[in-house]
Amino acid sequence: MYNSFALIASIGYLLRGDCAIGYEAARILREKGLQVLELSGDVFTMIDELKEHPHEVLILLGTIQKGRPPGTLEVYEFKPQKFDDVLAAANALRPSLEGRISLQDLLIGLSVLGPISKKTYVVDCEPPRPEPGIGLSPEGRKCAELMAEKTLELLGHVQGA
Repeated sequence: MYNSFALIASIGYLLRGDCAIGYEAARILREKGLQVLELSGDVFTMIDELKEHPHEVLILLGTIQKGRPPGTLEVYEFKPQKFDDVLAAANALRPSLEGRISLQDLLIGLSVLGPISKKTYVVDCEPPRPEPGIGLSPEGRKCAELMAEKTLELLGHVQGA
């Protein structure tokens, strides 16, 4: 049974090296006794999965390539992206529909389809090694550990608010 107040979900891509950091952070959090939902698939599948677990606060873990220094970790409240028209929104969703699995695609999907939580927070890392491969780099492991630590801090903050 997942926490009905705060749901933690991780998104990753196991075959893209450090793009699996969210999954490793989830493993660390499970070892500490938390439940973390692992998401995969297209954006609609991920959103449907989140809807199956009612919650007020959603905490998403994963990687987003934004051109920051490798290993940069950010924690922020998600604010939906605005689109000029339906065609722009459909184009933004296209990479997910073509098979890409990413936190960035999920955030676009939440922007287009609307929020499913009262508040959504993101803990994301710039992947140190996003190239195809299996397993995390040493820098990726450090980022996963920091991601788990920051998630625990954020969880404490939202539960105490």
